[in-house]
Amino acid sequence: MKKIVPSIYTLIFLFVISSCDEPAGPAGKAYDRRSMLEFTAKQTIIPLYGDMYEEAKKFDSTLQVCAISPSNEHIQKLRDQWRALSFSWQYVVMFDFGPAQMSDGSLFQNIGTFPVSADKIESYITEKDTLFKNFDRDTRGIYALEYLLFKDSNATIQTLIDQPFRIAYAQALSKNIVKRIETVLNQWQGSFSMTFIENDGAQAGSSISDLYNAFVYHYEILKNYNLGLPIGKRAGQLTSEPMKVEGYYSGYSTALLKAKFEAIRNLWFGYAGLSLLTSLSAKGFKEYLNSVENGPRLIIDTEEQWNRIGTVLQSIDANLPFQNMIMSKDPQLEQLYNEMTKHTRFIKSEMSSLLGISITFASSDGD
Repeated sequence: MKKIVPSIYTLIFLFVISSCDEPAGPAGKAYDRRSMLEFTAKQTIIPLYGDMYEEAKKFDSTLQVCAISPSNEHIQKLRDQWRALSFSWQYVVMFDFGPAQMSDGSLFQNIGTFPVSADKIESYITEKDTLFKNFDRDTRGIYALEYLLFKDSNATIQTLIDQPFRIAYAQALSKNIVKRIETVLNQWQGSFSMTFIENDGAQAGSSISDLYNAFVYHYEILKNYNLGLPIGKRAGQLTSEPMKVEGYYSGYSTALLKAKFEAIRNLWFGYAGLSLLTSLSAKGFKEYLNSVENGPRLIIDTEEQWNRIGTVLQSIDANLPFQNMIMSKDPQLEQLYNEMTKHTRFIKSEMSSLLGISITFASSDGD
């Protein structure tokens, strides 16, 4: 089998602590950061992790049934549930700090790495190894499950019957996802939420700093790796690499990219959960910016750029696999990348300066 290129985990820039702990500018002392943190923890992070945990358990339950009695009906149900699981993941991936930082790496690294390595997955299946006592994160997680479920639609059932350890490997993957999400959710529902809320300064290591850096970091992941890498925009690339999209085997790559953009944008506005809830007052970075000098001007610029990006995304058919658009050289992809690149100025450079929050991760972005 042809070897798939290294995973995004081996390519992305890693979080590191900046040597400068002082904020970059005015910290908006009049703003009630504690209230924002409480809203974010209780109305956004905990419910979203809860939603993903429920989706992971549903998938795992169906998988156990399929292991006993594999059928086309069960496989289709698993595919539908995988879709729901992967979409719920887009809304929690940016909260990859605190409890999500585990002894063997972050939640993002362990269950969200893409693209996966087909060769290594097949090797572990052949060896009947489900211990995951390695750093081959491109052999497990959500996208390893995708590979097993979607790689060959016509032969999936027969393959499971002929090679029963494939479903045993899928079961191990699924249980690992459930366990990790449960661990993170339990800590947020427990004492960590109060720790997060009470750590309401603006310096490096504060909750606002963690939240802001995660927001910017995952925006850069979206721009540079969900979009830029597959279309050939990263340094050293000579051509596009369509197989590096997120959701390659399922064909949900475009829809997943749209969902991740929506999730990141929602955090800036302070929307709770997956939708724009009007019953709750939004408490996000937009409200925070409104409390500092020149913040209202930056809000206008930022919203205009969110809208420009959103307009391009709306014109793209979510049902058309992203890799197909890349191979057909769709000009909208270049436009989308350019608009997302312009946005870095507002949400990274200017926002960091106005709020007095230092960037504490190393970036190869160049912006």
